[in-house]
Amino acid sequence: MAWRFKASKYKNAAPIVPKPEACIRDVCVGSYQTYGNNICASAAFMAFNWEHVGSSMAVLPLDDCGRKSKTMPLLHAHSDTITDMEFSPFHDGLLLTGSQDSLVKVWHIPPEGLKESLSTPECSLSQKQRRVENVGFHPVADGLIHVASGHELSLWDLTQQKEAFVNRDHSEVIQSTSWKKDGKLLATSCKDKKVRILDPRAAAPILDVANSHQNIKDSRIVWLGDQDRILTTGFDSARLRQIIIRDVRNFSQPQKTLELDCSTGILMPLFDADTNMLFLAGKGDTTILYMELTDKEPYLIEGLRHSGEQTKGACLVPKRALRVMEGEVNRVLQLTGSSVVPIMYQVPRKSYREYHADLYPDTAGTLTYLSAPMWLDSLDHPVPNISLNPADNNCTQIHRGDLDKVVKAILSMPPLKKTEAKKTAVSPRIEDLKPLPKTLPTPDPEEDRIDFVNVKDLIKGMERQTKEPKETNGFSKKITDNGHENSTKSYECEQNETTDEKTGKTEKTVDKSDSIESPEGSMSRSNSLVNGAPTQAPKPLPRSSISEPGSADEPSEVPKPKPRTTASQISGYKPRLGPKPFSASSGSEEFSFDKVFSVPTVPGLKSDAVTSPASTEATTPVSAPLVKDSSEEKDKSLSPTSDMDNQPSKEEYINGKSDTSLEEEVNSSDSGYRPKTPSTAERRKMFESTECGAGVQSIADRRRAYELRSLSALEPPPSPSPAPPSPAPLRRRDSLKSRKSPDREEKRSSVPNVTTKRTSTVFGKVSKFRHLKGTPGHKSTQVENIKNISRQISGECNGFYANGVRCAVPLAGGGGRLGVVELPAGASPVSRGAAPPPGGLHPPAVLHPAALQDWCWDPFRDDRLMVACDDGLIREWIIPENGLQESTNEPNRIFSAHPDKIYIIRFHPTASDILTTAAHDLTVKIWDLSVDEPKAEIVLTGHTEQIYALDWSPCGEHLATLCKDGLIRVYAPRSSASPLRSGAGPAGSRGGRLVWALGGTHLVVTGFDKVSERQILLYSATQLEAPLCTLGLDVSPAVLQPHLDHDSATLFLTGRGDSTIYCYEVTGEAPHLCALSHHRCATLHQGICFLQKNLVAVEKVEFARALRLTNGNIEPLSFTVPRIKSELFQDDLFPATLVTWQPWQGAQGWLQGRPAPPRHRSLQPPGMPALSSHAASSPAPAAKPPPQKPKPDLIKSHLPTDLKDKQETIMKSMSAKVEVNLKLEQDNMEGVDESEWDQ
Repeated sequence: MAWRFKASKYKNAAPIVPKPEACIRDVCVGSYQTYGNNICASAAFMAFNWEHVGSSMAVLPLDDCGRKSKTMPLLHAHSDTITDMEFSPFHDGLLLTGSQDSLVKVWHIPPEGLKESLSTPECSLSQKQRRVENVGFHPVADGLIHVASGHELSLWDLTQQKEAFVNRDHSEVIQSTSWKKDGKLLATSCKDKKVRILDPRAAAPILDVANSHQNIKDSRIVWLGDQDRILTTGFDSARLRQIIIRDVRNFSQPQKTLELDCSTGILMPLFDADTNMLFLAGKGDTTILYMELTDKEPYLIEGLRHSGEQTKGACLVPKRALRVMEGEVNRVLQLTGSSVVPIMYQVPRKSYREYHADLYPDTAGTLTYLSAPMWLDSLDHPVPNISLNPADNNCTQIHRGDLDKVVKAILSMPPLKKTEAKKTAVSPRIEDLKPLPKTLPTPDPEEDRIDFVNVKDLIKGMERQTKEPKETNGFSKKITDNGHENSTKSYECEQNETTDEKTGKTEKTVDKSDSIESPEGSMSRSNSLVNGAPTQAPKPLPRSSISEPGSADEPSEVPKPKPRTTASQISGYKPRLGPKPFSASSGSEEFSFDKVFSVPTVPGLKSDAVTSPASTEATTPVSAPLVKDSSEEKDKSLSPTSDMDNQPSKEEYINGKSDTSLEEEVNSSDSGYRPKTPSTAERRKMFESTECGAGVQSIADRRRAYELRSLSALEPPPSPSPAPPSPAPLRRRDSLKSRKSPDREEKRSSVPNVTTKRTSTVFGKVSKFRHLKGTPGHKSTQVENIKNISRQISGECNGFYANGVRCAVPLAGGGGRLGVVELPAGASPVSRGAAPPPGGLHPPAVLHPAALQDWCWDPFRDDRLMVACDDGLIREWIIPENGLQESTNEPNRIFSAHPDKIYIIRFHPTASDILTTAAHDLTVKIWDLSVDEPKAEIVLTGHTEQIYALDWSPCGEHLATLCKDGLIRVYAPRSSASPLRSGAGPAGSRGGRLVWALGGTHLVVTGFDKVSERQILLYSATQLEAPLCTLGLDVSPAVLQPHLDHDSATLFLTGRGDSTIYCYEVTGEAPHLCALSHHRCATLHQGICFLQKNLVAVEKVEFARALRLTNGNIEPLSFTVPRIKSELFQDDLFPATLVTWQPWQGAQGWLQGRPAPPRHRSLQPPGMPALSSHAASSPAPAAKPPPQKPKPDLIKSHLPTDLKDKQETIMKSMSAKVEVNLKLEQDNMEGVDESEWDQ
């Protein structure tokens, strides 16, 4: 029973939540019905679902924090919700995703992260129109992935991008999968309430089956490391959350069953096999459980819980990314609705100054010797373990390039022998190693009489006893890609198989190690490669150190750079505190302090040219004066007047730094130099002394020039090659350069002569609408809680249409129900409806016997509504002036337009009573509604597929259509029934829209490309062969609905189910589409409709007004431009606009081809002065100005000349302007009676 009282190291592991500033905030995460965790992490990045649809992903650095912009680069991965994702254990930038669109994709994230949105995968694998549930990498074999899709479990070989294994023995959907740590067996949980153990390489893959949680709700499974046990989470028959532990050797009987609570959140188990720590995060829960797993009763020991925000997803961070010098044993990334919270689990210790090896057992590394073809050929080999000790330099990020490079590295792996591959290659412990023969030299009897301990020799002897190459398995020091470069050593090199020749080499190495470190011992400090990625430690300042000579015939060795004493994770050096222990190795050797203490580098010499003082006799007398010069140079560089010294040539500088720059001295911790940052007063004094005489006259100019020099060191350097990271704190960029750099001198000389450039010359064309702002209307102007809004509408319909008085929304129910809602007062200048009832609105509707397809309001009449149904009939409804009071099924008139369903219906923009329809019969008909029985006056042909969209030009002369056959057609309907010209449109076939732009000279087309990415294309209306501009937006199934404000050339785009309205300015010059400030709504919208230009509030600088239909509300949306003088009419924003609310001519006039001159109208309200006239009247008139009195010279006014006259002048002017009141204040006070003085 003693084991019951055994104290666990991780019993008191406490969750530590950082401050909000250290979390990732303002992210957009929805609720997804998936079997995945919605977030994953590698040692370099984290990735999680983005937006409510979840088809895109945000990929951020692991240590990122702060608020995130809504326009940051995203991974537009799929066209539907991403169900699962995972990073490769051997490549921190290789990401695997699966989605509801039946596709599995592999992505490569660059080492620097996403600088722009990414939508092109490395490869795409299809799952035959089945939703993908789980994806993951094999834990041992590189290039092997597993995919669970529906009832099938498959393995894919990425080297060939082919399916290598398929199992269809599951009777229901596979909910979860997990590999054993050695990669031999796979466990699955299924919706049929069973768990299975599979060996994909066996003849009968399913080895065992057992009944599991007796509820069909989501269940998860995880293999408990190398143990023969699995753990599952799910629900029992009473809907209680349940945990079951099973031993695969007695699979039918659960080893432990634990009921938790009756919450509905799905438990996501996160297990760390190294520490046996289990974290349980429930979707929708605010608590994350921590339990420790044991191999005996009670099996699960609960630890400290974490309570915080509601969980949307969770994952564990790889052990290589932990802060081991802070006692962090695990880190959980919690995904919430608006943030990502890193929860650090820390074991409390008295001090964290040392590495606590007992908390960090060796963990699986990133170096594997097994490829996917080898594993499929029944070869096994475990992944070698690595130590998390920072001195071993194993905790580095691994980047191996794109998938092609990874595949080449996998295929270049040396083959394994089947007989030897099954052996487990366990790295030997230090205490188990036998000392190598002849490693310890015979101790000199003279040394026994030394009064102090030779610590250096003692450490050397310990290194000889524990010398062993780490995780190379007999490979040479040179490692490429996966560590499989052909070398002189064989793969299965045993320690006892050594020849005499090899023993001789070992003896020579040991003898040589008296003066330098052995190559094997410095393996972690060298520029080695792990899985094809170099892991380099930061280059410190070289130093000349003591070097004990070996034999006389051995050449002297160049001293190696010594380590820095920082605790940076990227450093692979063993930190050494304090000075080096010193002693004379032999009595004949001459003692010198130059051999003991660190000596700074020689200015002007390369680091590899610096040699040890003890290496040769010729270098010894030279080192002393050079050291003196170095110290003098360093002191001189710190002087504020050092800028006036001799100027060195630019050839001595690389990227603005010289070999004697302060940056190298900052990087060196052994030199003893600590740079002093000058104070603000010193910098100001230095600046004034060097620049006041350069022509700067005024204080304002001098201050402006001084502020221009304050560039942050966070800004990118001008050199294309990035500088290595520095352990020094962030400082001014100029302070890291040499004080005598020519670049700084040029910069200083140019500061007084800096002239402010126009913004357009730096950033190109700057739009007046760049900072447009969208503001929703007040609650009193909104229509709230509309009942039974239907979402089942056709893809060609925008779903919501309105004018300034009323709007039409689709309602759920039998047939086609179209609700007519009167807009309340304030929603638009002409709306006059009453406020809706607070309990909910059941709007009266116009009823149709067939399903709705499209509808539109007459732009010239607020009461006429035209509705098209899938029966080919068009119904005209005339709404009463006070609105529709009750539902009706009696239209004003009905006429048959097409033999089959009608897709689109639109009115003509300039002629009254002209209606356009497009239907399933691939024709476009133009109708004259001015007659009692409408008839098709014009029939346009030429379409071969379904018509997605059509739009009239602003003047009403031309009609453009977008078809499913991928062509854009432009018609002149009054001239010909055939298209004037046609051209290729978007490559995708999922729908699209188009709108005329730039006065009818261009076309803006929205659609999809081949990988379902939403695109915006700009065409010239006269040349449709190729687009002038193509802009990829994101991956979403919603079709972008465009609206163009022709006066400002502002393009508004949004889709059904989106929450963002994208804004661009369309120009005739490159880049043609200039991004403006996008507007993000608080909720998703089903449709949006822009009102006519005469309904905008010009006095509020409102240039566009829209109505937005959400889940049950209609809210006005105002787009304004910030202006200071808003009381003036901004005539630069509001030119004379085209009249679209009154017809230019009648139907017969347009059909007969009569020309109609364009009608324009100014939007300037009466009595509101224009901005241009106000600006023109503000300066003095152009005529000869009257003579003005010269302004007094304030400098000469202080001179003592004519002092009396100036005093009199000042007194007269002050007396004339100031009213003098000689009445005193106390005269207004009430007096006191004489009798009161006596009291």
